Amino acid sequence: MTFRVQPLVRDRVIERERPSAGYLARLAAEHGRSGLAPFIASPDAEAVGLVADRGAGAYVRVRRWAVTPGDVVAPAEYAELALTEYLDVLDGRGLRPAFVAVRDAGPYTRRGYAVSEIADEAIVDLPAFSLAGSKRANLRHSTTSARRAGLTVHAYQPWHGPQLEDISREWLRTKRGGELGFTLSRHSDIAGQLEAHATDLWVIVDGDGTVQAWCTWRHYLDGQARVLDVMRRRVHAPNPAMDCLLATVLETYRDIGLAQASLASVPRDHGATADRIYPSRSLRAYKQKFHPRWEPRWLAVPAARQQLFALAAIGTAYCPGGVRRALFRNG
Repeated sequence: MTFRVQPLVRDRVIERERPSAGYLARLAAEHGRSGLAPFIASPDAEAVGLVADRGAGAYVRVRRWAVTPGDVVAPAEYAELALTEYLDVLDGRGLRPAFVAVRDAGPYTRRGYAVSEIADEAIVDLPAFSLAGSKRANLRHSTTSARRAGLTVHAYQPWHGPQLEDISREWLRTKRGGELGFTLSRHSDIAGQLEAHATDLWVIVDGDGTVQAWCTWRHYLDGQARVLDVMRRRVHAPNPAMDCLLATVLETYRDIGLAQASLASVPRDHGATADRIYPSRSLRAYKQKFHPRWEPRWLAVPAARQQLFALAAIGTAYCPGGVRRALFRNG
């Protein structure tokens, strides 16, 4: 893809045409190194083409903040140059960067940024994944129970679509604050992702063919990894349905030779109010059932005194409907 070069608008900054969502997803699949990479293609974000179409970054504008999911995405040999170019673009637009959940703090500390651990990413090394043994005993029991009850996991087919919509509407009625965004896709995003081959969609159905739960997985690490994105289940789905769905998908990915799966990042605990917006405590406890390897992820901002303001901007980026409304999503 070739970016259309526009005239200079500020010192040293050349504006380019926004890369397409499909192109961004392919960049993330090829060059992304963490589960945050696919979200450079988020419809909430303004994408920036970098290093002559070899890479990209993206941000959500919150006042003067450019809230950026993870690292810029580029081939390893262009990573430093891509980051420098991205910072130049933000500076030219009068924006202050806040990098959320970057994989490596080094490139930011070398530039004098303040960094702090903000989240942990739950990584499953697929070649070694198994339900056998004591570590995943609870997961094994629930998965076995679901299979004995006649629940089976399948790749999405178009005839599942109406049921997925029903499940999502039912789920949304329990979340008065609506769907979050930024590093979480929404149901309305999935059709485009499927068309661009940028996500895998899996369902679990009962013996009558009724879909009880579904989930999507985005691509990164040169196509050798997947990251869990959207999860939905019927309110009255059998209790072990989601456990069985995720465990079976992980086994499938292992068997086809993928290297790793991310259960996505979980924010560090920032108190009860933050947990109302994004339920990190229950999410961390649930993902621990899969016995992942937890890797720290970092917040990087230009100066330590800006961290609290950056966190407020990040909260806004996650809540397209407003932080106040999101406080009631689990109420």
